[in-house]
Amino acid sequence: MVPKRTSSRLGWAAIALFAGCALIPLTSAAQSPSPSRAMSGRNRAPRYVEPNPVSFDSHPGWQSLFNGKDLEGWDGPPGVWTVESGLIVATSTTANPTGSTYLIWKGGEPANFEFKVEMKLVGQGANSGIQFRATRLGAVPGKKYSAWDTRGYQADFDTLNSNSGALIECCAGSRRGVPPRPFRAFRGQVVRTAPVLGQKPTLLATFGDPVTLKSDISGDGWNQVHLIARGDMMVYVINGHLMSVLYDDNPSMAASKGLLALQLEGRGDIKAEFRNLWLKHLP
Repeated sequence: MVPKRTSSRLGWAAIALFAGCALIPLTSAAQSPSPSRAMSGRNRAPRYVEPNPVSFDSHPGWQSLFNGKDLEGWDGPPGVWTVESGLIVATSTTANPTGSTYLIWKGGEPANFEFKVEMKLVGQGANSGIQFRATRLGAVPGKKYSAWDTRGYQADFDTLNSNSGALIECCAGSRRGVPPRPFRAFRGQVVRTAPVLGQKPTLLATFGDPVTLKSDISGDGWNQVHLIARGDMMVYVINGHLMSVLYDDNPSMAASKGLLALQLEGRGDIKAEFRNLWLKHLP
């Protein structure tokens, strides 16, 4: 049985520990196993089973979010987000800058889910990310494309990989509504958000060097992104390498569900390209 959201505050590690341990009755010296029972133990299956490597292209039970032809099922600024050669493409130019722009999936507000996408950035200074469990902020008079602005968690990604692999809260809330919190789970970090606004987040653990993890990300090529959100825990994987883990159990700010969106921001002549978008809802 999958624990309810309130139970997720125990942490996945504790749940996995209890799930993986069976209770074994104690045996006294007078009740030691017979030779036949001891012999049968030699034929038992191994205590541990090695996991199978995950295949990024395996999609049983997943929902495709892109038909490869048009933006059916998506909502974004016309002319900015297009489909070219079977790819979702967002374009900003020096002559016609878009600022931060979003393409929002219209299929609902995923709560617990896994999301897979291949993404590629083109142009110096291109910045992108996957926005999730987000809310729509509403249009601001005189601000172009503001009708698609969102605020929520983001799996960040940029051309220079200065912040690629980080889980943050983003983006336009400082100009309207509640400002995004300044926490960041950077590459190689497990971070817990602050329980009270104004306090600093907590670094629970480190599992890798951010510079080494950066080398596992292509700044100008295709990257396979795998994002998992379940309960209070969010996991960000790029090209099969764990990048960051965020634990948000703030009683007033943590979001349990919300919009899923793609992002492009930056300056100059830049593009963000996406393909192979898949979603799997979790209990």
